[in-house]
Amino acid sequence: MMSIDKSKPVILVLLDPSAAFDTVEYNVLFSRLKDMFGLSGKILEWFRSYLKQCSQRVSVNGILSDVQFLLSGLPQGSVRDPLFFTMYTHPLGITAQ
Repeated sequence: MMSIDKSKPVILVLLDPSAAFDTVEYNVLFSRLKDMFGLSGKILEWFRSYLKQCSQRVSVNGILSDVQFLLSGLPQGSVRDPLFFTMYTHPLGITAQ
């Protein structure tokens, strides 16, 4: 507000993190877990099996749709999902030289 009062330029950036977890594509995440973090074998398969089980269905007037397995999006509410998101967005960060 002080900058506006002094007629200085102001830039406002707004981020909505509420939907950020929905943007995580599983194939990209698995690739990064392998290539950037060196995960392989049973641990990578554990991560893969955890996320490949994610599904959704819709109920309208008591009629359920078929189950659809998700190709993207992290379930929210567990401790590991923010970790997945951090690893997914790691290329956007600045690394020390």
